[in-house]
Amino acid sequence: MNILHEEGICRKPWRDRLPFGEGESGRRARDSRPLFEIRSLVYRYPDGLTALKGIDLTLLPGDRVALVGQNGAGKTTLVKHLNGLAKPSEGVVRYKGDVLEGPHLRTARLEIGILFQDPDDQLFSNTLDEDVAFGPLNQGLRSREVEERVLSALKKVGLEQFRYRPPHFLSFGQKKRAALATILAMEPQVLILDEPTANLDPKQEKLFQDLISDFSGTVICISHDLPFLYGLCHRAVVLEKGRVHHDFTMEELVASRPYLRDHGLDFTFRLSCCRDNGDPPSRDPVHTVDALTVNFPRPSGKTEEHGKANGPEPLITLRDYSYRYPDGTWGFRDVSLDVATGERIAIVGENGAGKSTLLSCLAGILEGKGEYYMEGKPVSGKVRKHLWRSIGMVFQDPTDQLFCPSCWDEVAFGPRQLGLPKSLVEARVKESLALVRLSGFENRVPHHLSAGERKRLAIAAVLAMKPQVMILDEPTSNLDPRSEELLCDILQEIHTTTLLISHDIDIISLLCDRTLVMHHGRIIRDYSTTDFIHDGHLLTLNGLDYTYKNACCREILRLQGGA
Repeated sequence: MNILHEEGICRKPWRDRLPFGEGESGRRARDSRPLFEIRSLVYRYPDGLTALKGIDLTLLPGDRVALVGQNGAGKTTLVKHLNGLAKPSEGVVRYKGDVLEGPHLRTARLEIGILFQDPDDQLFSNTLDEDVAFGPLNQGLRSREVEERVLSALKKVGLEQFRYRPPHFLSFGQKKRAALATILAMEPQVLILDEPTANLDPKQEKLFQDLISDFSGTVICISHDLPFLYGLCHRAVVLEKGRVHHDFTMEELVASRPYLRDHGLDFTFRLSCCRDNGDPPSRDPVHTVDALTVNFPRPSGKTEEHGKANGPEPLITLRDYSYRYPDGTWGFRDVSLDVATGERIAIVGENGAGKSTLLSCLAGILEGKGEYYMEGKPVSGKVRKHLWRSIGMVFQDPTDQLFCPSCWDEVAFGPRQLGLPKSLVEARVKESLALVRLSGFENRVPHHLSAGERKRLAIAAVLAMKPQVMILDEPTSNLDPRSEELLCDILQEIHTTTLLISHDIDIISLLCDRTLVMHHGRIIRDYSTTDFIHDGHLLTLNGLDYTYKNACCREILRLQGGA
């Protein structure tokens, strides 16, 4: 029996999604009417780099297509051609039989919705209400119908209570849902999703899965999260170096572990229950409450007491520290915390719990109220302005902090601001690039790197400053499995005091010894990572219940012959 059915989770049969009726006649009608026809598509960036190299692909009405491949394979570039955001250098893209240009392109854009990786790219109004209404208004709808669509879309994504809130005051997960609402309000026929669940807690990830499963049109989804895709899609198109390498059913893709491994897509290195030709199990635990009670690895160098720093004086101390946004909303309240030199601390909690806001205050980006001490000295005024010298932060999206023309200049920027001599700047740049496996990238343009390379470059830029504390906000988001594994290996070699935000239990268990649990802006638990992993109640309370994803994982392992 299908494990997903055993757990009350149903992947709808392929024929149940056919828009022209069930059976062979419906399939023939469907197959005779391509939705997208992509022929000999080539795309070159202005600098001459060829991103797509002769793509031939047909997408049908009602398709649920997973577009997968390593970072830099060309996935995002390809989907930008499906609604005219990018123009082919060579070849042609047809939608409903006609080339995407002129009046037909304008019509197509009203029918094709695209959700970008970064929701800030499509949230730009003063209130969420205005953002969601923008699309229907531009469709020429009357005010009453616009009002109905706005309310319906916000209710679907669970944000109706935030209708009149400025989008930039929302958490990242809330912004993701808000961006989806702006698309759903237009009632599109095609939904294109670029890493829709990146940086979401499992509860919101499941909400996205349910919303997309209920969508009656065509879905094209880019993601590195194969368990999520397995629960959503039936077809998998693999891109490699700008070409379509293979066009599978989803079951065929996930069942072939050698293929996944050869193409950098093998996520099963994370799972302790995974076996490969008799090899010992992976070092990582599985994503489930019931399976987390066995063989959980305790990382090295752990402290047994938490909430109290080791040694005579903590590196960082907070006492009754709070932050309130300009609209009066609390980011977090009454946080008290000690951080010892050398600790690796994970901060977990649901989207909107206050994690990023807390770390932004520690880095001096935001200023809260309460007591903040660094090495026993109060942090305020001039001291806060100079925290960048001792606390380095890597944002969720590394492009937010990459602005120099070359990788060398990017990593050298910080040391130069410190006024270091040229020889020391050069030494730090070489050392930092080598540590993150980017030696030889000195003259590359940062924004031409893959997502994994940009993430490592941002870490190198922080490390070159020799900070006392490194803050990582969702370090593995948007990375393919091979890049993710490489980044984890790199982070294990870095011995700087580290504060890490993640929803990923595997990453937390691998990199951190201590875990702070935030809920509704407060720290409700401060204990060892092992104790956190075994606390099933908190896993559910904080949106970290992996029941659904684990069911998908076990079904995939069954297909691979590993369960």
